[in-house]
Amino acid sequence: MSDTAVQAEDLFDTVVPNGMCIGCGACAAFDPGIDVRLDESGRYVAVSSEADFSTSSVANRVCPFSNASLDENELSSGLFGDSTPHDPYAGSYLACYAGWVAEGDYRSTGSSGGLVSWLLVELLEQDLVDYVVHVAPRESIDGEQPLFNYVIATTASDVRKGPKSQYYPVEMSGVIGEIISRPGRYAVVGIPCFVKALRLAARESALLDERLTFAIGLVCGHLKSTAFAELAGWESGILPTDLASIDFRTKLPDRSASSYGVTVSGSSAGESVTVTRPSAELYGSNWGHGLFKYKACDFCDDVVGETADISIGDAWLKEYEWDSEGTNIVVVRTDSIKAVIDGAVRSGRLSLEQIPIEKVQESQAGGFRHRRDGLGYRLLLEDQAGRWRPEKRVEPSDSGLSRKFRRVLELRVKIAEKSHIAFQAAKQKQDLPGFFSEMEQLIQPYDRINRSQVRSLLGKIKRAVLFLPRKLRGS
Repeated sequence: MSDTAVQAEDLFDTVVPNGMCIGCGACAAFDPGIDVRLDESGRYVAVSSEADFSTSSVANRVCPFSNASLDENELSSGLFGDSTPHDPYAGSYLACYAGWVAEGDYRSTGSSGGLVSWLLVELLEQDLVDYVVHVAPRESIDGEQPLFNYVIATTASDVRKGPKSQYYPVEMSGVIGEIISRPGRYAVVGIPCFVKALRLAARESALLDERLTFAIGLVCGHLKSTAFAELAGWESGILPTDLASIDFRTKLPDRSASSYGVTVSGSSAGESVTVTRPSAELYGSNWGHGLFKYKACDFCDDVVGETADISIGDAWLKEYEWDSEGTNIVVVRTDSIKAVIDGAVRSGRLSLEQIPIEKVQESQAGGFRHRRDGLGYRLLLEDQAGRWRPEKRVEPSDSGLSRKFRRVLELRVKIAEKSHIAFQAAKQKQDLPGFFSEMEQLIQPYDRINRSQVRSLLGKIKRAVLFLPRKLRGS
């Protein structure tokens, strides 16, 4: 993009009013005229108190959804070199693994295989970093503050205060400022768009670039508003204003890896309560529905965190499905991280097996389908409506998409949009059944179409198998 175009773009003319702000806070870390606050629906968004405020060119360049910023391929080329193998879905990679932490209780206390917490502690104990920046439960809750925030840890015990996935909004303007002002070596954990924002910010600050020693990426479905946690609490008898804590990934023994529980704590009828329920019993648990999803997530084409030194996520693969303790997939992009991982495998501290990059694709097949094929269609819809949207590595197109899949994608957009509005109204009226009733108007037709689409796909597979030569069918 030309310098003129970069200077002309303003976040408050493009990204913010079109719902493309993910609330990461990178712009606010560099521009004192910008703040990041929770909106009425529980989503962080960039704001300015000045009526005619214009963002600086730096703020535009560090925004992961601005057209003034580099894309993931451009960043990865500079970070990992063009000679590193590159996959169009998972990005650059040196090695890929599946497995878990074999030592201690990292696996049992983590969301899946325990790799994220283990790696952060290992980096501290090997004196490879001085500080770990990660998301943890807020230590004191007064009913107004968010339940989670970014913190800076210096010890293993501090790191292990936030061992699990948090499906909750956070922002990192404060910790970016801390890194720039406090000398040291930092490992930072984030979802893909946050890691991208960090990489963009490091291009604008020599101090940040020097101190950002490792970026650990979390494989991401999408970011939720605060309503996702509030709904889980409300369904369990705790009003949104009385919710004190939530564990989004409570492991349930003798169940499949995806059949985890959700534990909420707070007050109900004047008494302190803690309730654990299987996530499948909770209304918002279907990630395909996308309740309380940020709009920006539907315009992100990075599922695994392509600009991170290492990406870690759930191994949603059939060979690990029935291990309720959980299994990670791992994509390593730098020699220094690979040395840490391989050394621990040799000593038996990690139980990992190398897997081909195709297994990473398979483990996140739904995410890639939604963020690549589906993204092309959403870009086309935005263009047809004459709305601004970010340039992506996917071209606007509906080519090759069935009518049913296009309808599924359209309903996902409507479900996400309506969920924010309907839940806010439900809280004001204290009417949870009313929220369910509103959402069912979209979710029921979505489920009908999605089920028929799955049946159609299975039918095609069955017919293809029937027409295979007998020898290939194994009969």
